[in-house]
Amino acid sequence: MKNRLLNSFFRAAAAFALLLAAGACKDDVALPMQRVALNTHAILAPSFATTLSFDVEANCDWTISVAGDDTSWAELSQTEATGMATVAVSIAENNTSGSRALTIRVAAKRNAAVVEELSFVQASATAEGYLSIPDLRKLAADGDYSVTQDVKMRGIVVSSVQDNNYYDNCIALQSALKANCGITLRTDEVLYRKPGEELEIDLKGAVVGVNPETGVMEVKPAADDKVSRTETTQVKIEALKITYEELRSGAYESMYAGIYSQVYVPEGGSLNGITLKDDLSMQDPDNNRFRLVASQASSFGIDPAPTGSGVLKGIVVPQDGAYAIRPCTAGDKELTGLRFGAQVGIRLPYVFSFYAASQANKDCKYVTVTDGTFDKLGADFKVEDKDVTKCVVLTAKVAPTSNSSHFRLTHWADEAAHDNIPAKSMVYGQDSYFLLTVPLAEDMPASFRISFGMSGTGGAPKNWAVAYSTDGTEYVTPSDGSTAISIPGAIASSGYFYYFTVTLTPQLRLMKGQTLLLKLYPTDNVSCNGGTAGYNSDSRLHSCVAIEAVPKFSTPKPVGAVYFEPFDGLTEGLDYLYGDKLAAMLNYCGSDISEWDAVLKNGLSGTNVHQRPGYAQIGYVESQAVKRAEYENKAGALLTPALNATGDLNLSFRAMAYKTCSDRPKGKATEPKDKKGDLTEIVVEVIGGGTIDGATKKVVSGLATDAFNTYSLTIDGATASTALRFTSEPASGEFSRWFIDDICVTK
Repeated sequence: MKNRLLNSFFRAAAAFALLLAAGACKDDVALPMQRVALNTHAILAPSFATTLSFDVEANCDWTISVAGDDTSWAELSQTEATGMATVAVSIAENNTSGSRALTIRVAAKRNAAVVEELSFVQASATAEGYLSIPDLRKLAADGDYSVTQDVKMRGIVVSSVQDNNYYDNCIALQSALKANCGITLRTDEVLYRKPGEELEIDLKGAVVGVNPETGVMEVKPAADDKVSRTETTQVKIEALKITYEELRSGAYESMYAGIYSQVYVPEGGSLNGITLKDDLSMQDPDNNRFRLVASQASSFGIDPAPTGSGVLKGIVVPQDGAYAIRPCTAGDKELTGLRFGAQVGIRLPYVFSFYAASQANKDCKYVTVTDGTFDKLGADFKVEDKDVTKCVVLTAKVAPTSNSSHFRLTHWADEAAHDNIPAKSMVYGQDSYFLLTVPLAEDMPASFRISFGMSGTGGAPKNWAVAYSTDGTEYVTPSDGSTAISIPGAIASSGYFYYFTVTLTPQLRLMKGQTLLLKLYPTDNVSCNGGTAGYNSDSRLHSCVAIEAVPKFSTPKPVGAVYFEPFDGLTEGLDYLYGDKLAAMLNYCGSDISEWDAVLKNGLSGTNVHQRPGYAQIGYVESQAVKRAEYENKAGALLTPALNATGDLNLSFRAMAYKTCSDRPKGKATEPKDKKGDLTEIVVEVIGGGTIDGATKKVVSGLATDAFNTYSLTIDGATASTALRFTSEPASGEFSRWFIDDICVTK
């Protein structure tokens, strides 16, 4: 008997083990294989101190290890992540006599066998057989010098031949981010080399000297074929920030540098009609003057003179016995900060509105829109606050494209007031973004909120983040993801426009007189429809950008109150009282009461009751994930807890009705369902004993739509169980959104 029992036990155990094994096999089949891939397996860096990057594509958690004799000269922006990421490698200048190398290994955390390697090699600045730019300049310090030795030199291209604002047949070269490391290469024919490429020049037979016409020290090789492109990876050039004194010294000639400045405007003068080619005089904060040089033949020579302050970037060149800046690209002269000494800027709360005064595109009530043009790839696009005391400007950059049908930067009026800026061809990795420049007229709180509308057609980027800057050069994206957003779905059938709020906590407090720059940019190539984002799709910044302090409220309880609800704990959504500047985001409320915790509810209950900052919204209309012709009213009701007071009671509360912004279109089948507006009457109901004017329900009519008003009622014969219900009774097809605050009951 015992043996039979043991045999039965072993047979059952074996069967159970087989079931587990089968289940495990099934799970193994269902789980995808871990994968790690790199977009490149070799980077050859110049001796230049710079930053290069590589992309990791993975479906798992991964980590990075770095191997080499000395790894201190390279710093990685991150060493572990999940899924896709771009890893930046910042390297110091290589002053050693030989090249140096690292091996970067990216491996799956849970399976070390899943690994990819990248060879990272940096060339030497002082390799045998090479002459440095500083040494070459010294040879010609006393006059022209002809090179007879078999030596070469290397330099990074920092001027832009394509933008044509440097000397004919010349390229500015730079070898390091320090003084005396720039020189100009002159050739017989135009060499179309790109900024960030490294060139090698065979110097034997070359002549080095100062050009008597330009005053610039040049190197002229024996022939153009003595110049070649090296195999080093193209780098992103950053302007070296210098002072006026450093500019004046001449030590940064032929180098790509930047100086904080603005266009000088004489007293009583104006920049109206002035362009870049008009020999602009610049001034720094100490009123030192220098020139901005732009030729009419350059790609931006006829652009308007910049009206703000910022870091003017370009090549340092001699000019009229002093030194000047020649911008390389249109972006180098974008000075959008607050002018020195100007008493302008925003105070919180501030709303930058795209609301259209009519159903016509660009007929904006609060801003002026200048369309971007294809030939400038949108560099001339601008949206400016009509309030000249604010000086807030929105610009944008889209991906370079040779197809004009893939380009758009303008303003569209949407029938549901999701008035928007359609930006076609914002592509991840192509330096695409919306940029809001915000001068500050007051000190900012340590943390503040930024709310905005964002949507996209099917192929537009889905995932975005907000970065900030105060100098227009270095932008910071919070590493905790607090400013990241993800668009839930693509625009379809005149709907699916989404609202977002992010909280920004800058590393340093922002102070009055500074300029805050907010950059909204795509963070990967996932599209709104779940595919791969690309060209020819619209990313639409819509309705408004609202900047406000994180709300805090503290309303004192009135003397003698037996019940008081001030809604001080509610902070979500946008304040309806900002008005039509919010455009469609006038309907942007916070979470429903069903999602509030017990502290926030404070005994309240109800349906379709949502947060607003410091008050509650009763009644709800979904206007994001829906077509505008299918808006649906959801009447709301708010129920107080038992008042725990008997007899005759005095009730007061503040209330206001909702007025839609989507009432512009006339007689269109696709017009918003709420076009006719919302009711301006509500119902107060007594539950559990008591009456108002002899009935358990009281209709309160004539609510204003632009301000809270206080309403007072008397409750007769209340019991300890008496509670109050606030609601509305719309007929079919009617809408009823309204707001309530400061419910107070006294004896």
